[in-house]
Amino acid sequence: MSWFVPALVPLPSNFVGYDPSLPQSPEDFSSYVRHLPHWRVAGACYFTTFRLSDSVPVSVLEEIKREAEVWQLRLAEASLKNQGVLPPDELDAWHDFQRSRARKLEATLDEGHGECLLRDPAHREIVVDALHHFDGIRCEMLAFAVMPNHAHVLCRPLGEQALEEISGSWKWFTSQKIQRSLGRQGGLWQEESFDRIIRDGDHYANTVRYVARNPLIAKLQENEATVWLCQSIREANAS
Repeated sequence: MSWFVPALVPLPSNFVGYDPSLPQSPEDFSSYVRHLPHWRVAGACYFTTFRLSDSVPVSVLEEIKREAEVWQLRLAEASLKNQGVLPPDELDAWHDFQRSRARKLEATLDEGHGECLLRDPAHREIVVDALHHFDGIRCEMLAFAVMPNHAHVLCRPLGEQALEEISGSWKWFTSQKIQRSLGRQGGLWQEESFDRIIRDGDHYANTVRYVARNPLIAKLQENEATVWLCQSIREANAS
């Protein structure tokens, strides 16, 4: 199966990046931590992944939880020894760990664990419609891939909209509709999504290509996943 991966990836207009290695964050920077860290900057683009609740084996989840607990203790101790500020080497190590954990999780998702309800085109269409519903109103949709047991979304929240509220509405609506079609009740998605703030132009282009390439990596056929790219990317690669 041949999936289209764009060679040219133009940046969105008025692109705002965030480089975590800089010594000073923007004034509007904020963050919070649940099981995962979440960074927020007004006007930034985000790559977010949300997955079906049965998509990762319990053993993998327990390992991720143990690793996170070890890191939280390590970071707290390093910060305490450095007057409340993380030393650069510890911050770099933390970012390396986050990238490694993301790769591990993404590889696990692509193995196709769980029911993989989104392999069904009708269920996948519900998710696609939800992602498009508030495009241009609550967020600017840039790219997405709806896979059999998870979804990758690259978007930019608009105005005062919060990414977690937008993704929460996607998950709530699609969960209700898909479960109803199956004659079931209850949640469908893992409660917390994973998201990364886009740093710069290279990061943006690599993320778009990752989204486009994901079905290819997972060795999926055309009827098993849906990839969508925004108009500017499609037009840049039309010739």
